[in-house]
Order: sequence, then structure tokens, then C-alpha cells
Amino acid sequence: MTAIQSIETQEYEELRVYTEETLFETAAAGRPYRPKRPSILFVKKGHIRIKEQINEIEISSASFLLINTKYVYEILDIEPHTELRLLGYNRDFVEHSTFQLNKVKVYKDLKNQLKRVFTLQPVEFDVFWENIALLTYYTKNHTAITYAEQIIQNYFNILLYHLVSIVAPLHEEQLSQLNRQQKLTYDFVNLVSAHYLQSKSVQFYADALHISIRYLSAVVKEVAQRTPNQIISEFIVNEAKAQLSNPSISLKEIGNKLHFSDQYAFTHFFKKHLKMSPTQYRAMILGSK
Repeated sequence: MTAIQSIETQEYEELRVYTEETLFETAAAGRPYRPKRPSILFVKKGHIRIKEQINEIEISSASFLLINTKYVYEILDIEPHTELRLLGYNRDFVEHSTFQLNKVKVYKDLKNQLKRVFTLQPVEFDVFWENIALLTYYTKNHTAITYAEQIIQNYFNILLYHLVSIVAPLHEEQLSQLNRQQKLTYDFVNLVSAHYLQSKSVQFYADALHISIRYLSAVVKEVAQRTPNQIISEFIVNEAKAQLSNPSISLKEIGNKLHFSDQYAFTHFFKKHLKMSPTQYRAMILGSK
């Protein structure tokens, strides 16, 4: 037995790699959830369908998805025999990088992407896959390997550099191709993503964008086929569903977090949109676990 095999494995908390077999240790199955830390989902083969806030996303072979902690996710479907890796990391791990890169810029470049899914040539994807395999090995054996911390950090930095080199130019290119109405709608949805827990008022978002409610409503309805109120409500409903999946949080606490005047206002809002009360939804979700 080698020294590595003889030492009891201790989890490396700053960075974890999950497989298709261990994915649901960190991601909720069949119900909305909010990730506890930034992650990147790599799909080598197969197909997975996910809802991210108000959008459905499909990730297929040789693709990756950037997962943001400010969003609510729901795994809708995973094709049998899908092979994937989910790389979850603490933000501190980026900020404590030993390389002299602009950590804040890297973090924002990965977080604020217009495009969420990126498909690569198989040869380039294999480079990521091999890097993840190395990260998996060193994180699993970090207590037995001298300088494991530095090795893990360096492999992670390489992966980050490679990711940013792919996503940042595409983000700028896509933004430049949006017309004025599309860009306004994109900015509106981004603002809602950042502030929906604090404000449900369309006026708040119109003021932030320096336009009238009437103009904002007309543009968003034309581009997104939904009104600003509908989009804001969908964000709030998704957040409420994610919170209700945790039985330790009371309805009063959820209502307060979502800035409703009281529990009854929250219940009325939820029932209006889902045709069932928060209590009924919680019982349905927890009963299916």
C-alpha cells in the first residue's frame, strides 16, 4: 500500500470536482436550487437540460456551462450515459491565486457572460478534461502530496486562463451584435438578476436605466415576449421555490427575504403564479425527495 493509499481521504474544501454519479451531492434533483458557490459544468458526452432563472439551457457533448451563485437553477433532464464533471470552487480560491492576474476581472469575466454555454472542438475540450482529471487526483490526495495546495492552485489558474481566453472575446462580440432594443432588454434582465430580492418595482429598473416605464415595457415586451412585471415575478417565483426546498426556513422568513410586507402577501403572490400555496408546494417537493 502506498503512502497516498494509506492516508484517509479528507475533502479539499476550496475546490471540488463532482461526476455524473456524485452531482446530486451538491445540486438538487428535480427542484430549483441556488448554488452555494461558483461552478463550471463540463459535459464530455451526452445531454443535460437545465433551467437557469427564466431560461432553459441545453448542454451537449464537448460543452461547458458557467454557473452563477446569483441565479436559481433546476436540472430538468439528464440523458442516460451522460458523462460530466462539475467543478465547484470558493471565490476566495480565485482571489488567493498565486499568479499575478487581475482576479476580480477574471471572476467578473466568468460571471457576467451573455452567452452561458460554450461548445468546443473535441481536441480543445479534451485539454480541459485532462486538467480536471489532474485536479481530481490532487484534491483527493492533497493530504499525502507535498505542495498539493500549490499544484492545485496552478492547475486551477491554467484552467481559468483558458476559460477566460474563450469566453471574454465571444462576450464582447455578442454584445456588439445586439441592436439597441436587445441591449436594453439584456441590461434590464441583468439588473433584475442583481436586484430582484430588493425591488419588485418596474419603476426602480426604469430609473436605473434612465428611461420611462412606458418605453421599458414596450421594448422588453417586443424583445422578450414578456412584460417587465412578468420577468420580475418569474425571478421571484424561482427564488421562492428554491427557498421552499429547505424545510428549515419558515414561510415568514422567506417572505421577509423576498421583501413582501408579510407572510400573507407572499402566500397570495405565490398562489397567484403557481395555483398552489407555498405550504402545498413545499409538501409536494419534500414528499418527492
